Amino acid sequence: MLRRFLVSILILLLVFSTWSLPAVAEPIAGYSSILAMANNQYVCAEDYGNGPLVANRSSASDWESFKVIYNSDGTVSFLSQISNKYVCADLNLGGQLIADRTAIDTWEKFRIVDLGDGTVALLALANNMYVSADLNQGAVLYANRSSIDTWEKFKITEFGGSSPSPDYKTLVWSDEFNGSSLDTSNWTCEIGTGHNGWGNNELQYYTDRPENVRVSGGHLIITARRENYGGRNYTSARIKTQGKRNWTYGRIEARIKIPTGQGLWPAFWMLGESFSQVSWPYCGEIDIMEHINNESVTHGTIHWSDHNGNYAYYGGATWNLDFSQFHVYSIEWSPSSIKWFVDGNQFFEANIANGINGTDEFHKPFFIILNLAVGGNWPGSPNSSTPFPAEMLVDYVRVYQ
Repeated sequence: MLRRFLVSILILLLVFSTWSLPAVAEPIAGYSSILAMANNQYVCAEDYGNGPLVANRSSASDWESFKVIYNSDGTVSFLSQISNKYVCADLNLGGQLIADRTAIDTWEKFRIVDLGDGTVALLALANNMYVSADLNQGAVLYANRSSIDTWEKFKITEFGGSSPSPDYKTLVWSDEFNGSSLDTSNWTCEIGTGHNGWGNNELQYYTDRPENVRVSGGHLIITARRENYGGRNYTSARIKTQGKRNWTYGRIEARIKIPTGQGLWPAFWMLGESFSQVSWPYCGEIDIMEHINNESVTHGTIHWSDHNGNYAYYGGATWNLDFSQFHVYSIEWSPSSIKWFVDGNQFFEANIANGINGTDEFHKPFFIILNLAVGGNWPGSPNSSTPFPAEMLVDYVRVYQ
C-alpha cells in the first residue's frame, strides 16, 4: 500500500498426561463444527454464548462454529464464532460448557483424544473429566464423565475459515480487542498526512481521536469521516506495531469487516522493521489484504527491491466476496514462500526461497499495520455516493508460529 505514487513511476523505470488414556489426536485446525454421536446433532453456542453448549442442531452455521486454539502446553481451547469468547468447563455449574470467557486459563483448556474410529473425546483440564452430551439433560454439554461411551464421542470437522498450517499452530501473540481502549503496548497511532499523502496522494488526516479509532463491543473500529480537520477534508486512522511487536515467518491473520465505496481503501499489511533505517521498498512490504472502491475482490501483494536494486512487486486477487460479512484474511509466511488466504482458502503464492530475485527482505522481521485510507492514486477520490462515516471493524489479529 505504501507509496503507490512512487510505485507507478518506478514501474515505468523497471504430550498428553502420565496416566493411561487413548492417544491424543492432532487437533483439527480452523473453524470447526462439533457433531455429537449421542444424537447426531451439532453443538451450538446458545444465546450468543450466554447459554450452555447444546448438541441440538441438525446443520452447522456460525452458531455452531468454533475456532481451535493451540496452546503451548499441548492442550486446545475453543473460541466460539458467534460470541467471540472461549468455551469454559465451568466447575461452578457442575462442569457445564459455556462460551463466555474472554481469556484462556485452566477451565478453558481441553485435550482431544483420538478414539481410533473416526471420533474423538474431549477431556477437560479443569477436572480431568470427559465432556458428555447427556441426553437425559437435554444434550447440554458437561465435563462430568470419568469414562468414554457413546455420549462422550464427537466428530470435529473443518467448518471453514482460517486453518493454521501444521507448521504454525502455536499462538504466539494476539489482540482480541475485548477491552475498552486500544492497547498501546501493542499499537501506535500514526498522526497526520505523511509525506505526499503517505506516498500515495491520500486525502485523509490520520488521528488518534475516538471519532476515528476506538475499541468497543469486542472490535477495533477504524472510522473514516468526511470533515474538515488539519487542512484536510477527511479523517481516519492508521495503527501499527512498529517498535513493539514484530515477527519473521508464521501465520498472520485478522478477521475483518471492511467498508466499500468510491475512494475507500482499507488495508491489513506489514512492513519490514528496517523501514526507518533503509526506507521503502528496501524494507519489503507484505499486503495481506487491500480493497478499493466497490470491487468484489481483495488483493494480496509483496513489494521489494530486487537483486538489481530495482523496485519489484508480485500479487494476485481473490474471487468475489460478500463484504457485508466478516472474513478472515491471512498469510502463511515460511522461508520458502508466502501464501495468501481468505477464509482458509488459498488464492495466491509467492516464491521467496533462498532470497530468489532479491527477496532477502522477506527473511527479516516485519510489523503489522491496519488502516482505512481515503482517496489516493489507486482508488481515486470519493464522490457523492461514498458512504461516510465508513467503518472498518477488526475482530482480532493473531500470529501463529
